[in-house]
Amino acid sequence: MRKYRKAKSITATATATVTGTVTRPPQRVKTATGKVMATLTIQAESEHRSPYPLKLVAFDINALELMACQKGSRIVATGRHEWFNGYQLTGAQIVTK
Repeated sequence: MRKYRKAKSITATATATVTGTVTRPPQRVKTATGKVMATLTIQAESEHRSPYPLKLVAFDINALELMACQKGSRIVATGRHEWFNGYQLTGAQIVTK
């Protein structure tokens, strides 16, 4: 008999908007389930703390937008904060380049 994982309940999560400079070129990554996503690291800037590295993760059409970014470009991205081996912005959507 197969055991299936329980689906996560959908709860309201706060979205965050961050500004930063791309420090690593985007990478195309395949998940264990076969879904394709794109990741890229930025040096996020904040008025409350010193700059810090932040990983952006995007899926589907947003992943294509993320792959178009180049190292050194400044971007504004929005998404939800998560913790996975360090902070990351998941479901990232590029607002401006």
